[in-house]
Amino acid sequence: MPFGCPFDMHGMIGYRFRAGKMADTEENEQKMTVDKWKESWSSPDVDFHNPDLNGVFLKYNNRMLTKPDMRIFVPLCGKAVEMKWLLDHGYKVVGLEVAPVPCKAFFEENNIPYQVKEIGAIPGEKYESLDGNCAIYCCDFFQISVDICGEFDGIWDSGGLNAMEIEDRAKYINIIRSLMGKGCVNMTEFNNFDFDTNWSMSTTDLKKCFGEGYQIEDVAKMDAPEKMKDIGCIAVLLFTITRI
Repeated sequence: MPFGCPFDMHGMIGYRFRAGKMADTEENEQKMTVDKWKESWSSPDVDFHNPDLNGVFLKYNNRMLTKPDMRIFVPLCGKAVEMKWLLDHGYKVVGLEVAPVPCKAFFEENNIPYQVKEIGAIPGEKYESLDGNCAIYCCDFFQISVDICGEFDGIWDSGGLNAMEIEDRAKYINIIRSLMGKGCVNMTEFNNFDFDTNWSMSTTDLKKCFGEGYQIEDVAKMDAPEKMKDIGCIAVLLFTITRI
């Protein structure tokens, strides 16, 4: 099930945590659900939110931000601080998050006047700044469509794909593809783990998933932070996926 996730690298990768360690058996595995994710956001102050700008984003955002006034999508966004950075640099931002608490918190903590209205076409609410430059759709990711939110010039995916169960990845990517306008650059950060080689993703895997009409580039491979190594993360990867 989808849930919001710009965590501290991404601190929750919570879909398979068990008592702070990555589950190593199916019996111990605790899969994240929409309801569990909403419960984890019982207040705006959660341990897994990263209050600092993502270092990978800061170093490589020029790969995605290729022109002024771009419209950027942040899937499963929580209250990601990168959204405020994008706004401050003149970009339009649209996030998607299933839990209402971080949606409200993003606007209020950043002193952005906003309004809330029903999406209408699907269950959920749209939180939108009064100037129209920022919106967060509070809904199930798998129900969003281009008819509801339009196409985008760029995508910052810092945990959305990583949050998906393996069996949900194709469906997730099909939705992401449908939202990518011509020339859109999707900058995707992905954490590979040593507990299951099937979980890991590579450029080859992404080429198979996205198919023709998309150019995949392996931008960077970084060592996992120590706290991520403790739960089996062996590498942090950055890809760009460009619709050509």
